[in-house]
Amino acid sequence: MGQRTLQERMNTAWPAGTPVATTAQLAGAGVGDRVLAAALKQGNVYRLRRGAYVLAEVWQIQKPWERDKLRLLAHIVTAPGSPRYSYFSAARLHGLFIWNCGPKVHVSSISATSGTGTPKDVVSHHDRLAASDLCSLPLRDGRNVTATTLERTVVDCARTGRFAEAVVIGDSALHRGARIEVMWAMVAAFPGRRGVRRAARVLQALDGRSESPGESRTRLIIVDMDIPQPELQLELWVDGHLYRPDFAWRDRKVIVEFDGDTKYFDFGPTPQVLLAERKREKRLMEAGWRFVRLEWKDLSSPGSVKARILAALTASEASAVA
Repeated sequence: MGQRTLQERMNTAWPAGTPVATTAQLAGAGVGDRVLAAALKQGNVYRLRRGAYVLAEVWQIQKPWERDKLRLLAHIVTAPGSPRYSYFSAARLHGLFIWNCGPKVHVSSISATSGTGTPKDVVSHHDRLAASDLCSLPLRDGRNVTATTLERTVVDCARTGRFAEAVVIGDSALHRGARIEVMWAMVAAFPGRRGVRRAARVLQALDGRSESPGESRTRLIIVDMDIPQPELQLELWVDGHLYRPDFAWRDRKVIVEFDGDTKYFDFGPTPQVLLAERKREKRLMEAGWRFVRLEWKDLSSPGSVKARILAALTASEASAVA
């Protein structure tokens, strides 16, 4: 069978409505072991894990975070029993922003499991989870999966993850309605447990007004500066138009905007959006506001970001007294 013919056969056999197909689904569509092996060998199909596959042409166009979601879906459609998804996998299932948290699937089991029985793509946690710590989440294909609640997910990620990554998840959860008082109660109920102090530090740093991972990371840089803190999502009316900049110093008329999330999450701005953004910035500048615009690459050098913000604030103060 030629490569083109094989590709066409795989495309035709692929189940509608899902990027991930199981061995059973493909077999039911007439793709047996020999045909599947040939498709793998020729590079028409990519194996996500045992029994789960994605078309290579689909896999190749996915961004890294989209591939992580496909790996999670592959586990969902192939794992036996009823896994309880937790930590960063639960965050993904809740639709929270995830940044730099790795591709592995996280599940929580009732009893400890030996490392030899855990697949390489899975991190197994031994956690005591009450019924109130779990919820059922619907997927697009109509099935439901069990995952930790928003609040328990944030606390678990905060206990085990790195600070900035956990804050990104926590901010996103608050923005989606997670209750901070419930999270604090969970932390209080874990005295002496690993990561509790780390979790408390994360909870103290959360702010549900941050609307993206870039805003969360920028806020952490600004909080670390010995300067008056800005207002988040301040409502500004200029010439009859309402604006809500990410960070604003009202008295200094300085705005810090993070522009990198459209690039990081691949929701590229349209020409109309870019034009509207230029008009917005022009109106605010004409009203006396100064801008510091940041992208993802800037956040890797916090010192430079701080220097740019401090320079804008200093220049604004000097202009005011001139």
